[in-house]
Amino acid sequence: MKKSTIMATAFTAAVLALGAAVVLAADETAKPATEDLGGCCACPPDPKVTGDVYLGPGTKYLFRGNSLSPNNSFVVQGGIDLYYKDFTLSYWANFQNRNTGYGRAKITENDLILDWAVPYTIPGLDKLKFNVGTQYFAVDQTADTNEFYLKASYDILLKPTLTVYWDNIAAKRAGLFYTASVSHKFEIERNLLDLNLGALVSYNQRNPSAAYTNIETGESNGDGVYNGWHNYELTAGLDYKPTGYLTITPSYLFSNALSNKARNLVGLKDQNVFALKATFAF
Repeated sequence: MKKSTIMATAFTAAVLALGAAVVLAADETAKPATEDLGGCCACPPDPKVTGDVYLGPGTKYLFRGNSLSPNNSFVVQGGIDLYYKDFTLSYWANFQNRNTGYGRAKITENDLILDWAVPYTIPGLDKLKFNVGTQYFAVDQTADTNEFYLKASYDILLKPTLTVYWDNIAAKRAGLFYTASVSHKFEIERNLLDLNLGALVSYNQRNPSAAYTNIETGESNGDGVYNGWHNYELTAGLDYKPTGYLTITPSYLFSNALSNKARNLVGLKDQNVFALKATFAF
């Protein structure tokens, strides 16, 4: 069975499972109005499933500083997010267009992500938020893999965020990847236009998804190639909201190697990505 078929089946099953959970939750929590309650329901509103779908072109597919677009061919990327209480279920796909070496355009990656926004806080540190999750990667011409992650963010100016990823399938050694980032949103016109700026640095601890091939030896065996600083990224984007449900976002990303190991062993170099995305919320 093709990876795309497997991922589509898994995504459908996950959506059905989430839908069933919503129905069960509604059955357990919903109470009809009674005379004892004065004709009113004393229960809080039932939780709802919300979400968004998005799609848009980009000049290339860049992942952790690595260009995954053969011959720098442009891409179309899109996905769907479903939100229920503190959980988010997401599907994401990369469509490689031309000059790919495949002979025709095709979907080259399908990802499935489950995220839990931990609803608990540390006393005295109520602005410190945690997310835990898992993301499954089905990439064309390579073995599927999966990562677990833990993210900690502090809800203050620039929102500093630290995320640790662990490859639990492909990695032969540590399989860890770390990112530290800051970001800020500038409101240009209320409910219409926002400017988003961000910066990120990363550290690789033999994670095969970040450094999968040693360009000096040609080896790609899940070793992760090296330990050391990996790359940095600078991002900018404009969120234009013509309606309450639609957001159009042109964006720019610059990435470059952060160490000689990343540059010489993996071949990271300066990269520019221009993209446009339309998001519809429901």
